[in-house]
Amino acid sequence: MVKDYYKDKSVDSVARDSTAISARKKPVNKKKDVKPLPQRKRGRPKKGQELKKKSLTVLEEQKALQLAEARGLLPTCCAWGCKKNSQGNLSYWKGHKLHLDVTEEGIPVSAITTGANVHDSQCAIPLERMTEQRINFRYCLMDSAYDEKSISQFVRGRGRIPIIDHNPRRKDLREAFDEATKEHYKKRSVVERANSHLKDWLLPEKLLVRGIKNVSFELMCGVICLAAIKILEQFILPSLI
Repeated sequence: MVKDYYKDKSVDSVARDSTAISARKKPVNKKKDVKPLPQRKRGRPKKGQELKKKSLTVLEEQKALQLAEARGLLPTCCAWGCKKNSQGNLSYWKGHKLHLDVTEEGIPVSAITTGANVHDSQCAIPLERMTEQRINFRYCLMDSAYDEKSISQFVRGRGRIPIIDHNPRRKDLREAFDEATKEHYKKRSVVERANSHLKDWLLPEKLLVRGIKNVSFELMCGVICLAAIKILEQFILPSLI
């Protein structure tokens, strides 16, 4: 549907985010395992202390892999997850995450289902590849969870412009967004409204099915319905008036 209705059209912005999906199933981890890790002390190591060799991160591995292989790195089992809410407090849930790319009109373009313990940033590169196969777009809007150098480099390497909110987890020497960029970044709220629409009207409060295939099927049914509703609003009804 997306390919058909966006054929020969260019999209200005795509917004990316995830939403929590609760499920009734035994998780593969424990709630205490998903607490944020303490920050590592900066500076030189103590005398006689050996530095651990850095291994490739998931993002670095994804950049070198094909789409199917990169998606294969993402855990899909039911798990405990946590994230900070708008008040800065940690909220926990047991289940999955639905990662979504939507156009500025609120039409879903790509979606990935993972376990709740998968960080949002690990789905950025696979989603970028999926979305570019379906539409042409210029800007990619993401919140501070995606503030990783590897993601910015990958998006720019594909000929697009990432607008990512700065993550306050470290001392940031980068310049703040200018007024034009701030206004453009406000369009990212469209993906939050899409997630709210899905959870309020098209998805169950808690998934009762088991297995990632059944979970993905149930979530994708909701995503397809949302895409159909938005295409009807944006493309079909205006042509009938």
